[in-house]
Amino acid sequence: MLSRLARLKRRVVPLRPVARPAPVAAAGDDVEAFLRVARASFVELQAAWDAADLRALAAITTEELLAELREQLEVRGPGPNRTEVLALEARLLGLDEVGDGLVASVEFSGWIRERLEERAAPFRELWLLANLKSADRGWQIARVQALS
Repeated sequence: MLSRLARLKRRVVPLRPVARPAPVAAAGDDVEAFLRVARASFVELQAAWDAADLRALAAITTEELLAELREQLEVRGPGPNRTEVLALEARLLGLDEVGDGLVASVEFSGWIRERLEERAAPFRELWLLANLKSADRGWQIARVQALS
């Protein structure tokens, strides 16, 4: 049976379906490659949210999270939104086998500005990324939770 990190190495793909990155040599590089993809996906999710682009959100989230985001967009309203990510750190907290796939827990932190007229503020979030064999969609954002 492959170790969880070896499975991560084999399955590191961007959250949206594009070409797989080249394999990396060392375990530390595997985690860094995954975290680079996760950070890019963080920015991609922010852009899709700002544009209220349901198609882009559907490409990178699970159906359950998409339903939650759709409800939040209805509350937010159609007005423009602009999120500026000023600093972004990512840390892999865990990688677990769940059912027919993997779930990665990633802690994001940094500085973000929600509106141009506001000051930047620190943030800290926990994201769960799921890669289910049965879905065959690569890594999908399954849950986003603000941390204190």
